[in-house]
Amino acid sequence: MNDLFRLRQALSLSLFAKGLAAVVGILIVHATFHVLEQALPRRFGRADARYKIRKFVVFSGYLTILLFLAILFEDRLGRLSVTLGVVGAGVAVALQDVVRSIAGAFSIGFSKLYGVGDRVQIGDTRGDVIDIGLLRTTLMETGNWVSKDLHNGRIVGLPNNIVLKVAVFNYSQGLRFVWDEIKVPLTASTDCQLAREMLLRVAKEAIGEYLVEAQTSLKVMSEYYQGANPMLEPTVRLVANAGSLEFSVSYVVDYAKRTAMQDQLFTRRKSRIATRGSHGQHQTLPS
Repeated sequence: MNDLFRLRQALSLSLFAKGLAAVVGILIVHATFHVLEQALPRRFGRADARYKIRKFVVFSGYLTILLFLAILFEDRLGRLSVTLGVVGAGVAVALQDVVRSIAGAFSIGFSKLYGVGDRVQIGDTRGDVIDIGLLRTTLMETGNWVSKDLHNGRIVGLPNNIVLKVAVFNYSQGLRFVWDEIKVPLTASTDCQLAREMLLRVAKEAIGEYLVEAQTSLKVMSEYYQGANPMLEPTVRLVANAGSLEFSVSYVVDYAKRTAMQDQLFTRRKSRIATRGSHGQHQTLPS
């Protein structure tokens, strides 16, 4: 009964007193949830669990503040509805980008465009998603002045409204593998048939660990999407490039290991050439 009486007494306070109570209440709620945000995630060992708990605590804090304010100003909401409507319309016009970013956040969540940990390309920016906020998506950028899938050290914040305007590429959803290729130039003395066989053998040896995983991933994806059935086996093609000939070796690889796979392919190729040379065979393979 005493608690109910105090609640009614609070509701009957003057507007100034309620404003003061709102400030004090918000500070108390903020301090409480800030402590929870720091303490609760430490009870979980996995990084993704700690991230989700932290996000849940922050969201719960905002919701608690809104409920507190709604209860505190319950008796004045009706009289302020028209004023709030006019002010809200003005604020919506002034903060169009903010409103669109919030709409983008809901679009990301409901349509599952991407999640934390996914590698994505949004517009011209590519990287790993490390945070999704109400207004911004934060990426750890890859590429740019470094090779392909390597991180360059920059943290990029993109407004969520950008997903409503540009294409979003997700490397992590569905098929977690991409097709990559290397170019191998030919020399005048190259035995094309022998070179083709050697490059194909090297590619098959290198991607053997990925083929089974890629086939399983493609099978799972085909249950949700209808489309082509791409070939996963490596291929070698002879192509003309700026008046010269070269082999193009295409293969499937984990999206995060493109640079490592290129290094492995060139190393295996060089080792195979050296082995043939040590056996006294005539060198007719691509240089």
